[in-house]
Amino acid sequence: MIMGRAMTNLRSLTPRTPMAAVDPSDLKRVWRLFLDTAASRPADEASTIGISAKLIAQECSSGADVLAVSVRTALLQTMVKQELLNDWRQGHELRDAVFNTAAAFPLQNGIESFDPNAFVERLRSNDG
Repeated sequence: MIMGRAMTNLRSLTPRTPMAAVDPSDLKRVWRLFLDTAASRPADEASTIGISAKLIAQECSSGADVLAVSVRTALLQTMVKQELLNDWRQGHELRDAVFNTAAAFPLQNGIESFDPNAFVERLRSNDG
């Protein structure tokens, strides 16, 4: 499915389907969108936020797989909540090494194959 200048590959949500690598700059811009959107909500509201794929696509470069960028951003959010990325945080911001690693981290069997510990190991080796 094509949304403006970006595309959404719904097949990537099929179990055991590889998740496409993405541009680290897209990942960083969508991360910022997620943070800004969460910050604009009152603190007493529910923590789940929905963001339109059109808004996400506006943050992505032409031809980007919006779904893959979104899923990889959500994986980063989960790891931040689990405090696995504290060594690479500056306030709410993440260092570029996180986005570079997350953008290319292999997800050969989709998100089911994501191993946060392997991600942190790869991040440490890329950052060192």
